[in-house]
Amino acid sequence: MILESEVPHLPNRNDFHQRLTDLIASCKSESLEPLVFDVGMRVLEDGAFPQEYLDAILSVLHDAAFLRLKDSWKLLRVFEYNWDNLTDSQRSILLPELEKAYGLFSDWMACFVISGILGEQYGDDRAFNALCRLKGASAEMQRSLVPHGFEHIVTGTSDAALANRALAELTAMQRDNSEAVRREVSESLSRLQKRKSGEKGDSLN
Repeated sequence: MILESEVPHLPNRNDFHQRLTDLIASCKSESLEPLVFDVGMRVLEDGAFPQEYLDAILSVLHDAAFLRLKDSWKLLRVFEYNWDNLTDSQRSILLPELEKAYGLFSDWMACFVISGILGEQYGDDRAFNALCRLKGASAEMQRSLVPHGFEHIVTGTSDAALANRALAELTAMQRDNSEAVRREVSESLSRLQKRKSGEKGDSLN
């Protein structure tokens, strides 16, 4: 039996936006993890991702202070953790906002997380088109994390045509003028080849 005193205290949902903006203003990135935990607890309690929480997060995606915040990517992970509780409408609203914010983060890990969400969580034509646009980013770091998203689409989608298109785009990035980008592409292609070889081996057993 769980005592009432043992149940985590969930802040008033109307306080979430204020807590988030106060955290950003304080530059205390270590406070992001407890905030993300609280979101997860609220989602668990409601059985849905509160729209006001999504609105609050979207409101800071273009905030210069948040974009400079160390470990800003931890807030983005809240979408991975609670993906099944986002409605189709919320996902449709979120995707273009993630794409627009992609090139604005100071922390490379934020780009990695966004690329992963596009490729793994979405893994559809909308995400594919977003990644195609993002691979044209002027900054080397941003382009170098796009292969991660294409790789997820290749391995995760049940749409063979989409998988082939993603593989073609990934392969085309071998011609990028950046060594760092080409290295990431090579690593993705190598993992895909190993996966393919493993699947062939399993089919023979």
